[in-house]
Amino acid sequence: MKKTIILLVSGILLLASCKKDSIQIPVAKEPCLIQTGNPSGRTYTADSVQPFTCTGSHCGILPLNTRNYWVYEDSVFNNGVFQKVQYDTLRFTSTLKTLSDGLVWWESNIAVGLPEKLYANDSTLFKMENRMFASGFIDAKKEYGLFTGDSLRYLSGFEDAAAIARSLKTNSVMTTPAGDFSGYLYFEKNARNYRKDQVFFQPGIGVIRYVREMAAMGSPLIKLQQVSTLVSYHLE
Repeated sequence: MKKTIILLVSGILLLASCKKDSIQIPVAKEPCLIQTGNPSGRTYTADSVQPFTCTGSHCGILPLNTRNYWVYEDSVFNNGVFQKVQYDTLRFTSTLKTLSDGLVWWESNIAVGLPEKLYANDSTLFKMENRMFASGFIDAKKEYGLFTGDSLRYLSGFEDAAAIARSLKTNSVMTTPAGDFSGYLYFEKNARNYRKDQVFFQPGIGVIRYVREMAAMGSPLIKLQQVSTLVSYHLE
């Protein structure tokens, strides 16, 4: 009986000796902000695009957060000849703000068919490009997005070449190491005799597969250069 009382008293004293500051209270995550802006067709001056530190989460067709990442297995080719397999991690850790409309643009570290600098709202990905032959001006253009119907064709382009683009809705399932994806979208840009990009995109997650073909300098034949497949991802 005495031993039991001693043990109880010891336990109470031990609990009482614990400091309040030793208890870790989990920090509540910031809510994901839905983006609805539409910058398509806007022009910004270079000095109105400023570095900006974004600590929040933007949800929409592509979830964006500095802590999000996507890991890809990249098969690298040289003019159609297989060279190697490597793993790359896509992150958006640099952000910019366009002062005229207050939109936050995200800059990626690797290429998997998405614009290098992009803004994503709830339905569309937009790209930011320097205007050719007119320094000091930056144009915003629609790149990929949701669409009505089953397919869509439109004019598009790479940085230095015009291209025909098409978008398709799929009913098939694509299996990758990151999981099975159904109802994904297929985006294609094709500049004949120059370059062809294919992007398999799952809304709300991101690129699940990317294929790039390109012609060598002086050749009209496009050949395989890169195949990237999603291996894993982390979204907050």
